[in-house]
Amino acid sequence: MGRFTSLVRQDHLYEQEEARAKAAVDETEDAVEREFSQLMRLILARYHEEQVWSDKIRSASTYGSLTALGLNMLVFIMAILVVEPWKRRRLAQTFESKIEELSAENDARLSAGMKTIGNQMARQEEMLQELKGEILQSVAIIPVPIAKEVVTDQLVEEVPGITIGTFHLSRRDLEMATVGTGAFVVGILGSILLGR
Repeated sequence: MGRFTSLVRQDHLYEQEEARAKAAVDETEDAVEREFSQLMRLILARYHEEQVWSDKIRSASTYGSLTALGLNMLVFIMAILVVEPWKRRRLAQTFESKIEELSAENDARLSAGMKTIGNQMARQEEMLQELKGEILQSVAIIPVPIAKEVVTDQLVEEVPGITIGTFHLSRRDLEMATVGTGAFVVGILGSILLGR
C-alpha cells in the first residue's frame, strides 16, 4: 500500500505539474499570439506608412512634372512673346544701320563720281573753248578765197577736211569737236541716268 500511496502522490504531483505546464503553455501561446498580433500590427503600420510615403512621392513627382511642364511652357511663351520680337527688332536695327552705312557710302561714291564727271566736263568745256578760240583764230587768219567756177573734165583733188561756208576745218579740228561732243553727250546721259 505504501507503493500505491507513493504512486497516487506522484500521480497527483504529475497532474499538478501537467496543469502548471498546461498553464505555462497557455501563457506562452497567449504571449506568442500577442507578440504575433503585435508583429502583424507593426507590419501593417509599416506597410501603411510606406504606402503613405509612396503616395506622397508619387504626388510630389506629379506636381514636380507639372511644375517642370509649366516652366517649360512659360519659357516657350516668353521666348515667343519677348525674345523673338526683341531679336527681330535688333536684327531690323542692325539691318537698317547697315543700309544707312551702305547708303552713305553710295552717296559719297556718287558725289565723288559726280564731282569727277563735273571736273571732266569742265575740262572738256575748257578744251572746247580753246578749240573754239583756235577755230576762230584760224578763220580770222585764213584768207577766204573767192570761188571761181571752172568747168573742166578733170577731177579735182580733194583736200582732207571740210569746208563749211567760209570755214575750213582740218582733220584735227574735227577730231577735237567729235571728242567734245561725245563728252557732252556722255555727261548729259550720266546726269539723266544718275538722277542729278
